[in-house]
Amino acid sequence: MKLVICVIVERDLEALLLTEQNLGRGYWFPFDEIQPGETRTLAAKRIANKVGPHDFDPICVLKIRCSDLLPCLPSTQTYYLLTKSSLIRANVPNTVKSIWMNLERINMAIKNRELLGLEPYNVLKTILERQQTNGWDKLISGGKIFEEPTFQVVDFQQTDLNNPANSSPLEQLISSAKFTNKVQESIFKEFYSYTFPSEHMSLKAFTEAMDNKLSMIEKSKIQAYFRAFDSQKNSYLTYTDYLIGLAAMDPNTSHGGTPAELRCRYIFRFYNAKSTGLMSIEEFR
Repeated sequence: MKLVICVIVERDLEALLLTEQNLGRGYWFPFDEIQPGETRTLAAKRIANKVGPHDFDPICVLKIRCSDLLPCLPSTQTYYLLTKSSLIRANVPNTVKSIWMNLERINMAIKNRELLGLEPYNVLKTILERQQTNGWDKLISGGKIFEEPTFQVVDFQQTDLNNPANSSPLEQLISSAKFTNKVQESIFKEFYSYTFPSEHMSLKAFTEAMDNKLSMIEKSKIQAYFRAFDSQKNSYLTYTDYLIGLAAMDPNTSHGGTPAELRCRYIFRFYNAKSTGLMSIEEFR
């Protein structure tokens, strides 16, 4: 699968044009697969022209993420930078719900969980930093165009809990939960099946992913589970967040030693509804 992801920038507003994704998944970059015989530039213009009455001028390729070796749906994602031109195309129906967001608005969207993933914030922040240094004409200068993400397996071993010195806390937790390399690969595939093409899991995606893991009663506590998984308080989960959370709630995980300590932190966040780091009497009850 070859995707073109359109990063559409309004220079004067220092904002991105984001579109609402299918099934209420949140706002993200406009994207689509490259059609047969289509170049990336033509694909970028075709995709961008669907989201508004303006013409959009391609500037450059921001980055290419080649994930052919990942244990999930192989894809090459080309992030193409475009800007809005002054030319307005007449009688063009706007069939896609879109919105311009600057960094302040994106931060609000993150807080309100309106985005599919955190990439819009990270990309716009990087663009503005490079623009201030190099200007729009040399925006790509100093940036790494090609990225090849890899699947980082947490070393699984039959850890001796009485002598864990050679293992990190994360390795001890993963080993205690019996998350072998094969299990981790399966979790990795599962994670990206709910977040693709983003690399961050929203609350909505998390709710879908946990649907067959929780009882009906526990599903009513889905926000508490999400809070427990979200140890960095980013309002979105990375694959590592998801992996650690599943390991912490796994019945195989030891109730002693380092795994138990990590599990206790998970349980604390579950009940600490105000995320203050201190348990109130109301939360304790």
